Amino acid sequence: MPEACLVPKFLKEFAAEKNFAIYDCLYGSIKLGQPYPMEQSCGAVYGIWARSPAPLTNPILPVPGYPQWYPVYWGKDISPVSRLKAHVQGHQNGNIDLPNIREVQGLPLVFGSVLVARYGEFERLLHSSFPPLLGSHRTGRRATVVNVRQ
Repeated sequence: MPEACLVPKFLKEFAAEKNFAIYDCLYGSIKLGQPYPMEQSCGAVYGIWARSPAPLTNPILPVPGYPQWYPVYWGKDISPVSRLKAHVQGHQNGNIDLPNIREVQGLPLVFGSVLVARYGEFERLLHSSFPPLLGSHRTGRRATVVNVRQ
């Protein structure tokens, strides 16, 4: 299995273990003129991991079942790849500015996401169960155009 598949494999297994519905597609409706004109079926939760033979400087534990893989960040979004790109590009709008995180410089990094029901709740569960190097479980901004069905 390619290393890049580790994160979504873990997310799917953990979501199933905790009874979160996992989706293989995204769908919705558009109602122009409404406060939230788009409604979609679910949101995505994503993770960024770093592989390190030694523990990272911040005392975090490796992901259970994945020795040497440490959670760098857990996040949620309605369009996760755009959010991940912002973390990599270092945008200054609440992103982690990954290129400037000293602890992960030179380490292999992988990411993955899953479409999941109750994505905000699932992200909070990941933060409390497997604290990452960066970020917190606080609720982020609410979408201004899209409502996610819960």
